[in-house]
Amino acid sequence: MTIVLPNIPRIFTALAEVLATLLMILQLPARKRENTWVLKLLLLSIGQIFFQFLAGTFPLLMWLPGMLLNIGYMFLTLLLIEKVPFQISVYHLCKAFIFAEFWASATWLVFCWLILPFTNYWLVETCFVLTSYVLLLLMFYRMETRPNYQYSINNIALHDSYSAAITAIIIFFISNLGFILSGTFLSLGDSLAIFILRTSIGFCGVLLLSLQENQRYEMFLHQDLSEMNNMFQSQYEQYQTFRESTELINQRLHDLKHQLAVISLEENTPKRIAYVQQIEKDIRQYQSYIKTGNPIADVILTHKNFQCIKNQIAFTCIADGKILNSIDTMDLCSLLGNALDNAIESSLQVNDTEKRLINVHIKQQAGFIIFSVENYTENSPQLTEELPSSTKQDKKNHGYGLKSIKYITEKYNGKMTINSKSNWFTLKILLPLEEQNVAK
Repeated sequence: MTIVLPNIPRIFTALAEVLATLLMILQLPARKRENTWVLKLLLLSIGQIFFQFLAGTFPLLMWLPGMLLNIGYMFLTLLLIEKVPFQISVYHLCKAFIFAEFWASATWLVFCWLILPFTNYWLVETCFVLTSYVLLLLMFYRMETRPNYQYSINNIALHDSYSAAITAIIIFFISNLGFILSGTFLSLGDSLAIFILRTSIGFCGVLLLSLQENQRYEMFLHQDLSEMNNMFQSQYEQYQTFRESTELINQRLHDLKHQLAVISLEENTPKRIAYVQQIEKDIRQYQSYIKTGNPIADVILTHKNFQCIKNQIAFTCIADGKILNSIDTMDLCSLLGNALDNAIESSLQVNDTEKRLINVHIKQQAGFIIFSVENYTENSPQLTEELPSSTKQDKKNHGYGLKSIKYITEKYNGKMTINSKSNWFTLKILLPLEEQNVAK
């Protein structure tokens, strides 16, 4: 028995395309969408429906140009609403098209299979299709807002858009192969078989894009982890260097104290006084050694204090280092080093040296280690994925400092918060004391 299913109404195809486009737009942060994007999408949706009906009036030989016309209009919609690079809009177009094809064919297949044999009343048909589309939109939105999909849809390279375009073309060709071959000796079967093939291929397209995005996200995580491990190692090596430098400085200070007695015998009084004053100045600078009760924190904080003195940054530190003794050496080096490096880098952008201020507090309160670093800033940082974006020109290879801090904080079951208010940028970390015996 040959089963004949009606074609998908043009209005439903257009609606699937509009909703798939909406899904792409909703995943973007608000700053990457036009302010009046909702109104624009509503107006452009009318055009999408119009072009679908217009393509329906074309003869069979013009079927492909009609499809290309609608795809081009979807692309125009994305370009007018999204504030993203060109390759991301191309990727979103390919993904939206595959989603729309799958939603439309799957919904229509289920309707013709379960509902159509009993009634073809237009109201029942419309309600079923709308309900199905809304459920699919919600399900896919929930899936697409997971971190791996969020990264993939916002970080698209040019070769990724090429790959998505090739995938969309292949999926489109194979899914419509049944319609192309119908009426020939190569026919793939009746319309039910053709719709099943189209739905199955559409679903494969969704899975294929998902697989590509997961693979891209895993590569990103691997690179991210590698960069953070390199940063941990770098901070630890810096700590070793700082410790050796501190020992040399302490030895130098010891020698200088003895040299003072010799210089005091200088017969030229003005020259002798100048020598003494210079040495006392050096001693005061090098004796800005910070003692907290934790030798690792002492070395790092002292070195950063030297950097602040050199760059005319007022550095104040109130720290109980004993509560840090249970934190792994490399973790503590990265935690303190990255936090202070970021504060110093931000302070150096302040032209008025009197406003270059950094405050560090490390204390115990209510069963928590509270570590906070605040610095005066004149440039409010932009948040990227809840972290401030790097202020360096080479943003791709920077910005791992706060990522490593967040990673270490989560490793010890703590919480990191960032606040920028009244020209003060504050990084605060809470670590539960009872969790300090975390496995290294």
